[in-house]
Amino acid sequence: MQAKYKKLIFIAVLLAGCIITSLISTNDKAKTLPVSSLLQSAQGAVASKAAQAKTVRVQVSGAVLEPGIYDVPANCRVEEAIAAAGGLTENADSERVNLVRKVRDGMQIRVPVKKAARTSRTQRKSAQAKSGLGESASKKYGSAKAGSGRNNSMMQNVRINSASARELQQLPGIGPALAQRIVETRNSGRFTSAEDLLRVPGIGKAKLAKLRNYVEVD
Repeated sequence: MQAKYKKLIFIAVLLAGCIITSLISTNDKAKTLPVSSLLQSAQGAVASKAAQAKTVRVQVSGAVLEPGIYDVPANCRVEEAIAAAGGLTENADSERVNLVRKVRDGMQIRVPVKKAARTSRTQRKSAQAKSGLGESASKKYGSAKAGSGRNNSMMQNVRINSASARELQQLPGIGPALAQRIVETRNSGRFTSAEDLLRVPGIGKAKLAKLRNYVEVD
């Protein structure tokens, strides 16, 4: 009988030990799970803040108010980068830009102008260029014309048989070399008429026609 009671007491103690052990294990798990969950949440928050703090550098140009280089959040869109550059101008062609595209580091965002505005600006520049060329040509032509009239009115007739080489250079189209040839030619025989200038090497009928009204035979 005593052996039977001892056996029953042993079994009861063993069951009680198992129950106590199970309760302790369950309690530990209940305490451990919230701590692990809190750590994961904290790590996720840190990662999220790090992602938000990361920026990329982009260049915004074209039809924006303040073109330049800007640091913008890594996950932002093209429209946000344009907003950082002051926004679009009045003649910006926003339909040709993908405003919802995500930006990336080193990206260049160029906003084109509307075709009508671009054409008008090109025509204006072309008109200004033509106007400038016309005025320049007119000034040059007027200056040359005035100078020609002044030279013709001031020019005196030159006596080809007695004029020096320097005086002969006053004639239209006569330079130092040709003036010297005129002197050498008349030394071998005086000029009796303006046509005798055809004896001078380098003077032909066309040049004689220009000289005829400005020479005298003495």
